[in-house]
Amino acid sequence: MPAVLVLAWLVIVLTALVGWVMNIIALVGMLDGAVTALFIARIVGVFIAPLGAVLGLFV
Repeated sequence: MPAVLVLAWLVIVLTALVGWVMNIIALVGMLDGAVTALFIARIVGVFIAPLGAVLGLFV
């Protein structure tokens, strides 16, 4: 059973990391546009990783 828990945590951490990186990539793509609430949220999401992971995966 502990192996399943380790695998679950690994999947959660990797998913969060991928979402955070996708947030940074989307932020770089938005640099030449207007300053919007989403743009500011993505900047905050770079420093607050859980927010960045959610924004990167779902927005």
